[in-house]
Amino acid sequence: MNAESLAETIALAESARDGDNPAEALARAEAIWRRVAPDDAPTRRRAGLLLLDRRYRTGAWAAFVELTLELLPQFRAEGPRTELVDLLRQLSIAASDTGRYEVALTAGQEAHRIAVEIDDIGRISLATNALGCAFERTGDPWQGERLLVEALAVARTQDQSHPLFVALNNLVAVRIGQFHLRRDAQPLDEAREPLHQTLPLAEEAVALARASGEALRKLLAIGNLGEVLVGLGDIVNAAPALDEAEALARGGYAAHLTRIGCSQADLALARGDAAGARERLQALLAGADNEHLNTRLRLRHALWRSASALDCPADALAHLEAYLRLERQRSMAQMHAQSELFVTRVEAEQMRLEARRHHARARELEADTRRDELTGLGNRRELELRWPQLVEQARCGGGRLAVAMIDLDHFKRVNDCHGHGVGDRVLMAMAALLRAHTRAADLVARVGGEEFLLVLPDADTERAREICERLRIAVQGHDWEALAPGLGVTLSAGLTCGVPADAESLTRRADEALYLAKSQGRNRVVAI
Repeated sequence: MNAESLAETIALAESARDGDNPAEALARAEAIWRRVAPDDAPTRRRAGLLLLDRRYRTGAWAAFVELTLELLPQFRAEGPRTELVDLLRQLSIAASDTGRYEVALTAGQEAHRIAVEIDDIGRISLATNALGCAFERTGDPWQGERLLVEALAVARTQDQSHPLFVALNNLVAVRIGQFHLRRDAQPLDEAREPLHQTLPLAEEAVALARASGEALRKLLAIGNLGEVLVGLGDIVNAAPALDEAEALARGGYAAHLTRIGCSQADLALARGDAAGARERLQALLAGADNEHLNTRLRLRHALWRSASALDCPADALAHLEAYLRLERQRSMAQMHAQSELFVTRVEAEQMRLEARRHHARARELEADTRRDELTGLGNRRELELRWPQLVEQARCGGGRLAVAMIDLDHFKRVNDCHGHGVGDRVLMAMAALLRAHTRAADLVARVGGEEFLLVLPDADTERAREICERLRIAVQGHDWEALAPGLGVTLSAGLTCGVPADAESLTRRADEALYLAKSQGRNRVVAI
């Protein structure tokens, strides 16, 4: 195959990702990779990314880790980029699930450092998330949870569904892990505490997954929700969730079947069908994917519980011993990783605080987009974002909304006679007067050069007229000559009140009222 035809084959494989059977897509990507010449760096990079995507999506973690480590030098040579962050954080996740904890922690830390360097807040959330998962897998689920909570807080500041979904889904998974750790050591009600906390997050993740239409997202989120519901004893709702997740896994994501099968076995045990649970688990054990250490641990633990429920002590002991061997293997790997990398709680706390700082900065940046730079009042974006909330509050209270459009009279003369600097100070003084004569619940926004909008919840026409009239009198009586000799400022206001609907209809009526106030001589309030 020549270079041109190989490039076309890769392009077709890339475009077919969403509609392909995942197993078939992986097989094609593997075949393409075998055809790439070792010295063809551009094609090798592109085909490698294609294959990594397929391996990651189908859960071929061990193969994913090996190929990523092989390709990383090429990506690092290109410098800090979003692709490098994505590759490193996926490497961290995959290495965590295969027990390669040193790789997981190193990759997570590097991904976070680069995300901060390129100032990509969405990827800072994703990298913090990956590091949290790595800590959970290295034996510190509580430290991992703290990092994941920070990742979720950062993700919520962004208008991006992917970081939010990843943050939600992984936090749910970690809290499920906490439940499994607690279940054998605490009363059941106490062990279920993490599940009660995480149920709303699991439902939110499912909603995002369904909205995306992506099969893998739905599989992960619905599988987690089913597992949460089983742990909480909600058998009725757990069953359809797990059935749906299992059907999705059989559509090309076989690596997830063992985990979902363990949840199905837990459901059977909760129903009192220990024999059915054991039969299912034995079938899973015969075909278990040996590269997923945590899944093997879960499988052995479930087999021990089902054998114990059936009063088969020999089988129960055999599965418990196998479980303990795997647990010792995991503990040794965890300790080795922490020893090699000097991972401490202080380092984790530094990462957590870094994520918190970016969360705060993201909130500040988002607030800046909603604030008028000169006056500090809200702007049109603030109106768009606050309007649905104000409407909902009014509807719940059975009330109405009053809207007033305010315009400074002859403001052009202020700029022409006294200069734009004085004009700016007038606008700032006007903003202060607006704040002083409105309530905390009112929305005050600058929507034009000298135009301001008031939205007054729970105010009828007379109450709104009273507020606007007091403001008009305060503006007329203000000491404007302190800004410039001979300066005087008045305002006109148009007011309307009605059942909340859309912002456009009420503001249009307020504009009509303002036009009447202007045409009737200015320095007055008119309501229609």
